[in-house]
Amino acid sequence: MFWKDDDCFYPGVVKEFNEDGKAHVLYDDGDEETLDLSKENFKIINSSGVSELTDEAADADSENIDCGGDYEENKRGGAVENFLTHSLCERWRSELGQSRLTELAVKMQRKALLDTTMSNYGPKARRFILFCEQHQRPWLPATEATVLLYIASVLQDGGIKSASLQPYLSAINNYHEDLRFPGPAKGRAVTRAVKGMATIQAELAVQEENIETQRTWLPAGHVRRVHEAALKLAPRSSEELRLLRAFSYVVVAFVTFGRPDTGTSLSRQHVHCGDSEFSVVLLKEKGRRHHLVKRRLCIPWRGVALLKELIEHWEFHRDTAWSRSEMTQPDAYWLLPEDPKNFKASVANDWIGLALSELDCRPPEGGHFSAHSTRKGATTCARAIGVAMEKVCFFGGWSQFSSAVQHYIDPTTLRDADMNYYFEWLTWSQ
Repeated sequence: MFWKDDDCFYPGVVKEFNEDGKAHVLYDDGDEETLDLSKENFKIINSSGVSELTDEAADADSENIDCGGDYEENKRGGAVENFLTHSLCERWRSELGQSRLTELAVKMQRKALLDTTMSNYGPKARRFILFCEQHQRPWLPATEATVLLYIASVLQDGGIKSASLQPYLSAINNYHEDLRFPGPAKGRAVTRAVKGMATIQAELAVQEENIETQRTWLPAGHVRRVHEAALKLAPRSSEELRLLRAFSYVVVAFVTFGRPDTGTSLSRQHVHCGDSEFSVVLLKEKGRRHHLVKRRLCIPWRGVALLKELIEHWEFHRDTAWSRSEMTQPDAYWLLPEDPKNFKASVANDWIGLALSELDCRPPEGGHFSAHSTRKGATTCARAIGVAMEKVCFFGGWSQFSSAVQHYIDPTTLRDADMNYYFEWLTWSQ
């Protein structure tokens, strides 16, 4: 551990990690500390004698201190992310040599990993590593046989569907390939294992009469009913205000083709009601968080009737609630005084469920609505009335060369007046 006041490192061992992810460090001289490693400068000495440094520590000291002890024994909390990220950075240091330019190159690698380590190197990689430790099998490098056993354990545990398994396998391949090892979670045997897992899960579902319903798209007719209900609602209680928020969210998410994480994280300063248009700046957009220039979507007021009235209605009652609470109103667009400070993207499921159940708007037989139903509904409805694919991709944030957008379109859908109500304006210039 680097002690800034002493300008040097002191060796020790990470004995354990607390439930909050902080490390209990026992120094060789007998001192003990509980530290958040994400905020500390340190070197890691693993069982191979390889040293990893934080960016700041690399300039502070270049000695290789043998701390004794095996860091790989402790992988709770953020330890997996720290270990893999530091290992990757040390790989580049060893290849590029020690210099200021090298440290800048390493810093770029670390910054690029910030948004992905929690989702890729975090829970998904950690799950595999802990499996390997429990079964006394090496996780770096891991073998294809170990991955096959891991898939079998996932099937046995039952928490993950075969259709959702790929990100877990990609996490394994990613950390191997970043550290110059071949990815073990690919190839014909792994592909067959995933297909076999899907077949077994389907057979079990039939036996247990637990057939999973399909996530379906939200019809424009349902959205229009929600829209009209919102304009008629004059909230007199916190429950009715939350209902108005749910109504308003459904409409805004629908007309902007919004992802749940993007829609729930809108900020007040980036939602604009101009004289002629409604616009939003998308700050937290999947796949674009590193882009300096954020996308801005604009919808002319004359393009969607009563959209302006809905936005003004919601904002008036939201701001009134904050004024009455005598608390400082935060920048979060959908936040109400009784809410926690931060939303999870999953709250969109609750809002959509609340809005649709209030009006008894039901999905078709064998389907269910979810947070992505507004996005699927907007995409399907826009294509059904002939909106050009480049416009659909622009609003949805897809590359025009990506096949992902096809998963959001039901090509058998027939156009209707409610679809025109929300998306016909996108055809005006075609």
